[in-house]
Amino acid sequence: MILLSNGGSNIQRGKTASDTMAVGTVDGVAVLQKSARGWTVTHRALQGVFVSGVSALDDGTLFASTRGVGMARSDDGGITWRWINDGLAHHEFWSTRAGHLAGREVVFAGALPAHLYVSEDRGASWRELSTFRQAKSLPHWTFPPPPRIGHIKDIVLDGDRLWVGVEIGSLQVSDDFGQSFRELTVDPDPRECDIHRILVHPARPDRIIIANGIVGMMASDDGGASFHRLPMPADANYPDAVVLHPGEPDLVFMSAGVGWPVHWYELGRARGKIFRSRDAGKTWQRLLGGLPNGQRALFSALTIEVHEAGYSLHAADTDGQVFESRDGGDGWTVIADVPPVSKADFYKGLVRDRVKLANVDDIVASPTAAQRWQEAAKAL
Repeated sequence: MILLSNGGSNIQRGKTASDTMAVGTVDGVAVLQKSARGWTVTHRALQGVFVSGVSALDDGTLFASTRGVGMARSDDGGITWRWINDGLAHHEFWSTRAGHLAGREVVFAGALPAHLYVSEDRGASWRELSTFRQAKSLPHWTFPPPPRIGHIKDIVLDGDRLWVGVEIGSLQVSDDFGQSFRELTVDPDPRECDIHRILVHPARPDRIIIANGIVGMMASDDGGASFHRLPMPADANYPDAVVLHPGEPDLVFMSAGVGWPVHWYELGRARGKIFRSRDAGKTWQRLLGGLPNGQRALFSALTIEVHEAGYSLHAADTDGQVFESRDGGDGWTVIADVPPVSKADFYKGLVRDRVKLANVDDIVASPTAAQRWQEAAKAL
């Protein structure tokens, strides 16, 4: 099954291409089925709930993180769900990741405020990895829109390593199943450490690529001892959904907006775009075949499915359009319309003819970010 959401799994593998898809939206999970006529939305579940992430175990058991209702599990491909909140002290979750860590089957959930939970019994019970909050940067964790509280945006399972990123404030790694964490200095100022995505690959053990919402794409080639900026395309500033091909460690796909959210809301459009890099982010190619040019919406989810015959890409935007590419990103087709797929309330800020909203438009940035945004506004 293909999984498409803002804060869930974005790499799937299989022998053949999947004919089912689960999309996490602001109004539940949409289940799609592919036939000779194309993709069709065949089922809607968890309606009325903002689903931030969808992830799965090897046997197809699905997990959904939600904003405000906790965690949910499905044993039948997303048709029915049940709440699995035993042991959770928080119920607003922005990310989830299921899989294996150090040989153990696990499910992780990342909350707002930024607390990290793990389950080793398929969500029947949860425990918090409290050592995650021992980072020196903790007092500075934040988020520009109200309530200005940092959250866990990405979780990556990498063999024996666990990577966790806070938006905004911290990038941490654990080598001992969360008993301890080591914080990496992406920037001396934690307010510049806006972790959207973490990309690692076993073939490049010392390389870490991150999507930083304030600075842009960044990388480390020495295991996190130091980080440097990667060049962003001339017509993109804000990387959001980014994915790495699991079989080609230098092949990266990135969605990005022009300017930052404060500019989108003023202009009424994010001008969301998708790019491809074949050299791990050193150079980028704009992908346009079938994609809109200068659209209002932002691509908030991007996923890759690799199989024996090749791979496919799927993207979803804040208008709820689902796109598919089966030729490496050269050509795209709109395959379905679902409710908006969004990080936070972007979909509200980017809807046409909208009214102003205090918890969307009232953005307060750090001084350096505010200066960067002001300079970018002159070029927009």
